[in-house]
Amino acid sequence: MPELNWQVRNQAQMHQRNGDEPYQSSVDAMSYWPEKETAVGVRQTAMNQYEVVSAFGFESLFGYCVTHNPKRSRATFENRVNSKGWLVRWPSLRIAP
Repeated sequence: MPELNWQVRNQAQMHQRNGDEPYQSSVDAMSYWPEKETAVGVRQTAMNQYEVVSAFGFESLFGYCVTHNPKRSRATFENRVNSKGWLVRWPSLRIAP
């Protein structure tokens, strides 16, 4: 899907880059992401069947919020929100208190 802006990361090695202890699973790895709502993963389980997981659930994601994860610095969170232009791109999105 080259028309979409997305990334794939090998979570088995990201703990080294981030200075964390080794992650126990993909969901554990996602629990360290700077914003909670992006901690979503999808995997194909069979032909035309997919599993969607989230480290923090989906309520705030579908509530148009972006929430700082205290496992990462507030500055990192704010930089990501600003550099990605989320609040401009999605005007209904708000920063959770």
